Amino acid sequence: MSSETFNSYKAKVLNVHLVGSNQLLLDVRKNVREAYGSKNDKDIVDIGVSYDGNWLTRGHTSNIGVGCVIDLLTGFVIDYEVMSKRCGECEQTKFALEEDSAEFRIWYEGHQDVCSATHVGSSGAMEVNAAVKLWGRSESIGFHYTTFLSDGDSKSFLELKERNVYGSETQIKKEECINHVSKRFGTALRQTVKDWRVKGVTLGGKKRTVV
Repeated sequence: MSSETFNSYKAKVLNVHLVGSNQLLLDVRKNVREAYGSKNDKDIVDIGVSYDGNWLTRGHTSNIGVGCVIDLLTGFVIDYEVMSKRCGECEQTKFALEEDSAEFRIWYEGHQDVCSATHVGSSGAMEVNAAVKLWGRSESIGFHYTTFLSDGDSKSFLELKERNVYGSETQIKKEECINHVSKRFGTALRQTVKDWRVKGVTLGGKKRTVV
């Protein structure tokens, strides 16, 4: 099968998937609005959300990542953004036409609006950039994400605060996930025990040192 034929079928499959997923998101968002007591589709509803990023491969060297917004009240995913450093069609066409050729530039002008490469920079920055896009379009789907629950990484939250995405009248507040707080607290305690053990002091247990 030629790359042109493959890409044609891939585009058809993707289109069917997008139609289905977009309809599902519309239904989910309607349910979320109703859960918050909103009956007017034109209202902007302030909601609390959990946000996190994930990557296709571990180690923050992945070419593909995704950011997800999950409503805290219902647990529904109400929006997501896929970030990618690569575009298969671009790579194939660069090889076939040569990247510096006039033919490639002409082809890319018609392709860039649907190009899969949506991220330039480090893989770790995908989570932040996805958050900027998601918060930036939240009003268009009828929401303000005013409570930001995360895993302790403040980069996305700080970027949103700096950009003041909702203006001065609507502020975003951050809440910590208790599981991640307890995990960091436990790590700090275990490290403290190790540090004092080196000094000959035992913290905890039957042989603990009494001060």
